[in-house]
Amino acid sequence: MRMSIGMACAVALLLAGCSAHHEAPGPRITATPDGVSIAIPVDVVVEGLAAGDAVRVWARTYDRRGQAWESSGEFVTDGVGQVDLSTAASTGGTYTGVDPHGLFWSMRLADDQPVPYPMMDADDVVVRLGVDTGGVTVASTTLRRVVRDPAGQVLPVAEAGLVGDLYLPPGSGVWPGVLLLGGGEGGRPDPAYASLLAAQGYVVFGLAYFGLPGLPDSLARIPVEYGLSAARWLADRPEVSGDRVGVVGTAKGAEYGLLLASSEPSRFAAVVAHAPSDVVWPAPGSTAGTPVSSWTRADDDVPFLRWVSSRGASSAAAGQAVQSAESYEQAVEAASRWRLAAARVHVEQITGPVLFTSGQADGVWPSAPQAQRALSSIEAGGNPYGARLLEFPGAGHLVGGVPDLPTTRTAIPYGPAVVEAGGDPAATAAAVRETFAATVELLRTAMPRGRVQ
Repeated sequence: MRMSIGMACAVALLLAGCSAHHEAPGPRITATPDGVSIAIPVDVVVEGLAAGDAVRVWARTYDRRGQAWESSGEFVTDGVGQVDLSTAASTGGTYTGVDPHGLFWSMRLADDQPVPYPMMDADDVVVRLGVDTGGVTVASTTLRRVVRDPAGQVLPVAEAGLVGDLYLPPGSGVWPGVLLLGGGEGGRPDPAYASLLAAQGYVVFGLAYFGLPGLPDSLARIPVEYGLSAARWLADRPEVSGDRVGVVGTAKGAEYGLLLASSEPSRFAAVVAHAPSDVVWPAPGSTAGTPVSSWTRADDDVPFLRWVSSRGASSAAAGQAVQSAESYEQAVEAASRWRLAAARVHVEQITGPVLFTSGQADGVWPSAPQAQRALSSIEAGGNPYGARLLEFPGAGHLVGGVPDLPTTRTAIPYGPAVVEAGGDPAATAAAVRETFAATVELLRTAMPRGRVQ
């Protein structure tokens, strides 16, 4: 009997699988959500492979110098031919274990060229993601992660004796103000960090305090009055609500921020201090000769604690990577109670909530014990708003900043030398994500009129 044309086609389709409608999808990799803030977690999933396949998932991006940063993880597909990076463990590549952020923080250059701050000042990070089997790329996609909201504005500031940049959130209206202070690496805060904070609904004044035209050449004898003037100027801006502002500082910027908030407590509604110090230290580079303070008040040096060791960053040969934390520890151990008391920042005078963050493997200075001492002073002083310390085992100096940028390069230029920030890149990356979320939470609690757009 003759088979009907329809039945013959059905049999042929069943045997050959020739229907486009029923054809099994090929390998693919997806990364979602695309085009949103870098602070929002990403899901990366590989599908359409055979169960038990060995695959390599990789990522690649470029910095502003045109240098390629790359990362990878090695996986085995599950029973349905998938790899979900939020649950699957990498067994090799640039990171191991289960870490949905691993492809981002573990990126590195192909060579050993030192790059202290990869992708600093980035507007966005465009990442190419791919999956290889048998050494062949079988699927790829592109993911864009936004750092600077394109609807926000950046206004250069060079007035009233102040130098910096003012970052406005998207839209119009008034928002709480935040004074942002960078550290000893250059005196100008990271524009990417400033932009990301502004996108959360804050007017952010990234204040430069040395190293730019119109400012001191080095971080030496910076007036406390300069920072207080910046806080007043910010509070008086028409875009800023209220007469109190927040201050967020990193390392030497945290030391400066704590000094400002304890000098004029009524001006500051909240304080965030990443890798802080509870005492004033001498100006970097001045310790080899006659040391001077990093800060002044009424033209007089703010009392500081002198180093007793010559192994600090200021004494290293040009280009030599050193860890300077031991010099600070020795100075504290050798100092008399009187000298410690004289150099101490009076954080107990702060009248707003305070967040300290520190890494226990900080190679620059011992920010963990310094933060612990500052926390104890605040608790003893009875600050009604309280203080909190986030301390991260294994993390280095760079615990504050933009989440999911590479943490694999830890060298920091410090005058003529290079200082090792210390810490495990994975631990530091996890710390950065947590500190950013905690910073935004504190600012929203202390200054609730901020809005996110």
